[in-house]
Amino acid sequence: MAAPVLYYWAPCSTCSVVVNYANEHGIELDKRDVEQEAPYQELLALGGDANLIPYLHVDDRLIQGNDAIIEYFESK
Repeated sequence: MAAPVLYYWAPCSTCSVVVNYANEHGIELDKRDVEQEAPYQELLALGGDANLIPYLHVDDRLIQGNDAIIEYFESK
């Protein structure tokens, strides 16, 4: 199974919450920085807004925000 895709911005302190949580819990992520054009366009095509990062794309759905993403991780 492919790793969930995290759309984030590397210097973003909000996004670092999810990145740190995943690292601490051994969760593999395919991290895609929306400062780069290709990940930015991917996120837009999925219906996301780069101003509201982070987003997790998993199981053909887009989960937005630290709380919702961490809740998803904890449910697995």
